[in-house]
Amino acid sequence: MVETSGYPTASVSLPPVTAATTTALRAFLQTILPPDLPVLLARQNRMAAPNGPFALMALLMHQPIATSATRYTANTRIILQQQDITVQVSLFGQGAADNTQRLSTLFQNGWASEFFTAFHQNTVAQSTPAQKITCPNTPAAMAPDAASDAPSGTPPPPLSTPPPRIAPLYAGPARQIPFINGERQYEEQWQIDLHLQASFALSLPQPMASAARLALADVTSPQGSPSA
Repeated sequence: MVETSGYPTASVSLPPVTAATTTALRAFLQTILPPDLPVLLARQNRMAAPNGPFALMALLMHQPIATSATRYTANTRIILQQQDITVQVSLFGQGAADNTQRLSTLFQNGWASEFFTAFHQNTVAQSTPAQKITCPNTPAAMAPDAASDAPSGTPPPPLSTPPPRIAPLYAGPARQIPFINGERQYEEQWQIDLHLQASFALSLPQPMASAARLALADVTSPQGSPSA
């Protein structure tokens, strides 16, 4: 016989933390790097390298940076977690060294915090059309559409799982990596590790009692007497 905890199978609701991290970081890279420079996710099958300079993102590590916290609603347990997500950014081609310096400087500046805050606000606003928020410093490509398909006066649907919030922590040292192309020629390649904080909530069902029944026992009766 297999012993169980007695809890029924729970449906755990977790926001797409990895996708949210790469999406926010890609928007940041596309804003500060030269126009038309492709920013791709590394380690993809059957994908040839672009011609000319390009950038690759590779997720390296998820590391908790705080003890998880728990709060409750009527029938849900919500676990709050903060993680340090390390993303390796590789820059190839002419100007890779200068692009790395630009990335390192801006990522560790207050401008990056403002950028990621605006990106998160607009992500939430696009999920709740009646509460659109636009930051004055938000690039036009990140701003939500002004029009909404929902009729006027219709309350926005509640978010079952809030999107994770992504914020910059710090950047590691930039380093040059030898890169030999198919023609056995050296090309520029620089790498830098970017550390981002992802704050998200994990939700799962929580059994709750809506009412309680109390049974009084007479301590002088045999039924109410404590056992020896």
